[in-house]
Amino acid sequence: MDTDYKKLTEDLIQARLAAEKAAEGEDGGTANLDTMTIKLPRANEKKVIEAVKKAGLYTRGRRDWLGPRYFISGPGGQGNSNTRAVEAMTKVMREAGWNVLIYYQMD
Repeated sequence: MDTDYKKLTEDLIQARLAAEKAAEGEDGGTANLDTMTIKLPRANEKKVIEAVKKAGLYTRGRRDWLGPRYFISGPGGQGNSNTRAVEAMTKVMREAGWNVLIYYQMD
């Protein structure tokens, strides 16, 4: 299946909006590096990075850790609000049909 980069961008925008809303409020707890990951087999890395940027999010590109995946940072906080943001992003993307996981890591 070919990657639909327009749909990817649109879904990532919706994910970012959900994440921004989820990140509101307290930001206590442990600082963390929680991140949403997405698996996009045979996708053009340059086009994926462009889609992520257009959505107002950040990725360093494809990494082969946990299998070939893109780690996409959430838009908010560094403690509990980051976790809520990443979980909200992942929920939106999963419901849109993307192969996503959450990578949880305490700092």
